[in-house]
Amino acid sequence: MKECPNCHAEMGADVNFCTNCGTDLRQVAVSEEKPAPAALEPKAAPVQEAEVKAEGQADSQASGQAENVLSTYWQWLLHAWKKPAETVAAEKWYGLTTLILEDLFFILAVLAGMNNLARSLEISYPSFLSIITELKSSFSSYVIISVVLGQVVVLAINYFAMKRFAKSEFDFVGYLNRYAHLSAYSLILNVLFWLFALTGSLGLQGIVLNMTAVVGFLALIYVLLEEKAEKIDQMQFALVISIIVSIVVMIVVKMFFKEFAYEIASIADQLVNSLLGSHSY
Repeated sequence: MKECPNCHAEMGADVNFCTNCGTDLRQVAVSEEKPAPAALEPKAAPVQEAEVKAEGQADSQASGQAENVLSTYWQWLLHAWKKPAETVAAEKWYGLTTLILEDLFFILAVLAGMNNLARSLEISYPSFLSIITELKSSFSSYVIISVVLGQVVVLAINYFAMKRFAKSEFDFVGYLNRYAHLSAYSLILNVLFWLFALTGSLGLQGIVLNMTAVVGFLALIYVLLEEKAEKIDQMQFALVISIIVSIVVMIVVKMFFKEFAYEIASIADQLVNSLLGSHSY
């Protein structure tokens, strides 16, 4: 490589005259070619930083999916409250989730009422504190078992009747979705039942409880009447199932509250005997 002493242009080693300015390059010494500077490679992002970014994106996507799921479920609930009889597509878990929430608030309401009653009894009859505590614990387990088992039995009977006499195309999950959509008002009523139980409003509790029972019963009947009974009259079909469901509910209540009723009677006898004994003096 030669460098022109006049214009400093770089020429090849075999060039005798500068092609830029014409200067004689025959006496110019040939220099070694300078290696071209290596291209700078982009620095790779640290592994830890890349993992953090990936985790952040995954968390963001999971959060977005969860929000979308909850939003879709909320829209389904709103539709159920606005137009309960109108059929609408639903994910498989919508109905079961709604029924679980209804049962949860109902159980919380009953337990809150029991706690209020227990506190009143403990203040009035402190000598029976241990008995009242034991009674409250037994009552809690009876409530949970009876509510869950009662609802499962009633829905199972209703579903079996639909499949047996009406040849319904619903599977059990689809039936739960349909029933939960029709009875979605029960979720609002059970929340109110719980709030009134916390405040001790017995009159309002009674009203809400009766409304909840009516809504649930109407939903059961409506689902039956939507299906075309093949072997018996439609109205007779609904009436027979209603009677069967009522009998089953009474059996469940009697079965799981029998022992509890004995405990209440025992405590009542003890209280009466205590009062009579105090008056005899």
